[in-house]
Amino acid sequence: MTKTIAIVTPVLDDWTSFAALVAEISYLFTGSDLAFHIYALDDGSRVPFDFNSIALPVDTCVAEIEVIRLAVNLGHQRAIAVGLCAVADADKIDTVLVMDSDGEDRPVDIAALLGASQQHPVQVVLAQRAKRSESRTFRFWYCVYKLLFRALTGQTISFGNYCIMSKAAVRRLAYMPELWNNLAASIMRSRLPYMTVPTIRGSRFAGRSTMDLASLVVHGLSAMSVHTDMIFVRVLLAASVIASVASLGIIAVTVIRIVTDLAIPGWATTAVGDLLIILVQTLVIVVAASLTMLAGRSSRPIVPIVDSQRFVVGRERCRFDRRDVAVTVQRRGAP
Repeated sequence: MTKTIAIVTPVLDDWTSFAALVAEISYLFTGSDLAFHIYALDDGSRVPFDFNSIALPVDTCVAEIEVIRLAVNLGHQRAIAVGLCAVADADKIDTVLVMDSDGEDRPVDIAALLGASQQHPVQVVLAQRAKRSESRTFRFWYCVYKLLFRALTGQTISFGNYCIMSKAAVRRLAYMPELWNNLAASIMRSRLPYMTVPTIRGSRFAGRSTMDLASLVVHGLSAMSVHTDMIFVRVLLAASVIASVASLGIIAVTVIRIVTDLAIPGWATTAVGDLLIILVQTLVIVVAASLTMLAGRSSRPIVPIVDSQRFVVGRERCRFDRRDVAVTVQRRGAP
């Protein structure tokens, strides 16, 4: 019995890498009982994809490629969200795989993710980098990001977007506003059971990585935004502790100044003034954070399954006939 797998992958101009990805998937899994439906999210590319650049064998495992064109460049995470929403409404899809199209998420690791998913069908299976190949500077800042994420949210994040999940998990995520910001953090927030499989970061098929320090900061902030309420509670508790210490310090200095002769002239005024500044600043932070949190709760959140289609301006679908490798391309506008 053939198992149908949907692959969701964002692409920005790098169609050469995307074509190489499709070819490698076909090479690795042709002859198996797997059929792949590949959803490429055209995240505002300047040049459209040419389906004629794909050359596949007669018995290819790639059954269909669908390019979903977005009106603007939404960014990596939001493009994935649009793709997952498209898959949530698709028929005859058994499993959904999310991966990058540049080759850094190795197609050869799909087998390991599938194996773990078959053993644990209820869990989301995430690829965890057992070995990284970025520069030392990038790895240092990535460690800083993970430590900061742990400190602010109380949870450990050691995986990215490369994952495989059931159709039911996709439908659940598609209704989560957090998916619009970060997939990995949304999986943690969704209470879906998940597990990790060690993988190795691959090499790009073509070109150079566009992930720099600024992109990493944006990515980290997007992941943390999923846990805004938890971060707010931790900041509130930390601010309460600081305010309490400052208040106790003011009381202690006042008592020492009035009751004893230990205070140096002028010392008490300086100490109380400094502690008062800390107290006022802490209270301002608490009030500002509280108002921001309450204002966010009163506004309508983005619901990906509802709002994502507004950004889709067209779709191009290419079906591969296994009998004669005939390519049928269908083009239509946004639904």
